[in-house]
Amino acid sequence: MGIIHPRIINYHGISATQAQLDFAIAFLDEDIPLYVDPFLLWKSPSQQDQSLHTSIINSFNNLNFLVQKGKIEQARDILILASECQEIGLGLSKKRKGIKISRNKADEIISLFQKILEYGKYGFFHFEEIQFYVDGIAKYRISDICCNFIKSFLIYFTIQHR
Repeated sequence: MGIIHPRIINYHGISATQAQLDFAIAFLDEDIPLYVDPFLLWKSPSQQDQSLHTSIINSFNNLNFLVQKGKIEQARDILILASECQEIGLGLSKKRKGIKISRNKADEIISLFQKILEYGKYGFFHFEEIQFYVDGIAKYRISDICCNFIKSFLIYFTIQHR
């Protein structure tokens, strides 16, 4: 008989409790209702957290660079790809099958660089501000984009702490 609602540690026969670990133990069949908050990374006294925030902002503002160079389709494709991060397993999905944003929603986000002159000129300092301008963008989308932009760090962190 299979394990009902297994966590990754159950599946691999690892005997550790959540209290013993400094990372969230993921379920195999659904997301954990946790989120990465880029504002808290920025506000953290940890230089590592602050550098992760800088990396996220630079990655997001690279979309503006592409827009300014006339590569709007490439910027849109990158944003759509970054809008769902199933590998991390955070968010609201009950089946671990999140849905990426649509082309129209990506265009709406990317257009902020053109519609708001300060963003087009200087980029975002806190890209989570897109929630104020674009309907349907909430903490889970912001978290997924963050996770995709810092995925290599998260993979390395997980490897180091298993």
